[in-house]
Amino acid sequence: MENVEKMRHTLSHVLAAAVQELYPTTTFGIGPAIENGFYYDIDFGDTKISDTDLPKIEKKMRGIIARKLPMTKRVVSKDEALNWAHERNQTYKIELIEDLPDGEEISFYDLGDVFTDLCKGPHAEDTSELGAFKLTRIAGAYWRGDEKREMLTRIYGVAFPTEEELQDYLKKQEEAKARDHRKLGKELDLFCFSDLVGSGLPLFTPRGTILRDLLNDFTQGYRLKNGYKKVCIPHIANVDLYKTSGHYEKFPEMLQLVSQESGDNLAIKPVSCPHHSQIFASSPRSYKDLPIKYLETTMVYRDERKGELGGLSRVRAITQDDSHVFCTEDQIGDIFGELIAAAKDLYQKIDMKLRLRLSFRDDGDGYIGTPEMWEKAQNAIKEMADKFEMDYFIGEGEAAMYGPKMDFMAVDALGREWQLATVQLDYAMPARFHLEYTDVDGAKKTPIMVHCALIGSIERFMSVYLEHTAGWLPMWCAPENVRILTVNDQVADYVKEITDILNGVELNSPLSHNKIRYTVDDSADSLGKKIRRATSMKIPAVLIVGPKDVEEKVVSVRLRDREEKVALSNLAEFLCQL
Repeated sequence: MENVEKMRHTLSHVLAAAVQELYPTTTFGIGPAIENGFYYDIDFGDTKISDTDLPKIEKKMRGIIARKLPMTKRVVSKDEALNWAHERNQTYKIELIEDLPDGEEISFYDLGDVFTDLCKGPHAEDTSELGAFKLTRIAGAYWRGDEKREMLTRIYGVAFPTEEELQDYLKKQEEAKARDHRKLGKELDLFCFSDLVGSGLPLFTPRGTILRDLLNDFTQGYRLKNGYKKVCIPHIANVDLYKTSGHYEKFPEMLQLVSQESGDNLAIKPVSCPHHSQIFASSPRSYKDLPIKYLETTMVYRDERKGELGGLSRVRAITQDDSHVFCTEDQIGDIFGELIAAAKDLYQKIDMKLRLRLSFRDDGDGYIGTPEMWEKAQNAIKEMADKFEMDYFIGEGEAAMYGPKMDFMAVDALGREWQLATVQLDYAMPARFHLEYTDVDGAKKTPIMVHCALIGSIERFMSVYLEHTAGWLPMWCAPENVRILTVNDQVADYVKEITDILNGVELNSPLSHNKIRYTVDDSADSLGKKIRRATSMKIPAVLIVGPKDVEEKVVSVRLRDREEKVALSNLAEFLCQL
């Protein structure tokens, strides 16, 4: 993997070299290796470039690579580095150099005699080691991620050791475009956006709302079975709630104050855990009451930057399948065991493989709680992963602000990995709210808090699941399971017989009650047009009814992968098996 990173990093320098030859007055920002490729942020001044310029730049890159130029490192002083940047009017490099701490090594890499760049490395030995690559797109990027700074042009490329790997990746990218949930959401009439409502605030249609409700019932069912009780909280709260929880200190930008005539300072809620803590605090608690398990599907609101919003993947109104458990130390293992089993079963039912990330803290200061709390919680998380014999890897810096997490990484049909389900162990927040219960010896103790979401954000889960299934949702959660298409008006009575059967059918479903949702297309359109319309909506089962079907007492069933005739007497059983 290290050699692949070197290859991709070197290609970013080759890209900059090609741009410099084609556009000599450009100035350069940064050009790192990234997952699957590389990019470079470039200021083209008054020159406008677009994706149509990429083949020309790529051709120049291939010419540079063919020369088998070496990558040579040079260590220089800070003054030498600044002189170099000033002589070339490389203003972004000047800023980077000036920000370097005194005494830190400063190095340049020379790409043969064609390009020199400020860089720590590492790099390939020479351009003969650069494998297969392709420039893919151009985007805008604020300098240093600051929307108040200059907008640069970011050129992206992908790179792999072999041409075969590159072509396989590009093929998957094309498939990903076809599966894009934003495209599918429009085609399947699931959700929309409105400029008047605002960016990142999706509006769900009747069909999309059916899907949301089914997914919510699916995830809630696991916890209701394990004794969780539903609660309900408001969408605003006194800002002091979030000051106590620590969220205000860490995310002040998320807490937009709402002015009230009362003079109270209210904030739109970005999380629900502090609210649930106050339900626990509303009554005296005994060790006999624990564990106390609260469940709620509720919206929270976070003011994400416009550039980071994307369909349902990242939104400002987030519906969480949230749950919180208040328990004793001895109960943590059982609570985690229930939630781990639920996550495994849920993702198995939707045909997505899982792997586990233990999300621990790093050395940053964006966390609440004492170092001792964190060490205890992280050790407990690791012990439980070992106890349940789960393969895992550790992600430092991925913890929540209040505690470490088990993050379940779901792998979709294209091999992409998504963090969806999460179980989090929290020693810090109960202490901040002075939560307590009376132990068996009469002493006051602080409970431990376990946070859990099995699908996380319903919006984000929908985006992942739509792309995983390419919009062909399974029978149990398709907003419309069955569509009946009539050949002519002579079959109306027979259609009534069919719908009478459908009204009594319970689907084969992970939900306890899930009746068939059907429509009848008896329009005057041709049968071919009706079939195309049903297929474009990805209806799992299409029933075609003509005069001959009436005579034979059968139904012509069109599924995604086959067609067959089903006797009317067997229709209910047939549909229950889908």
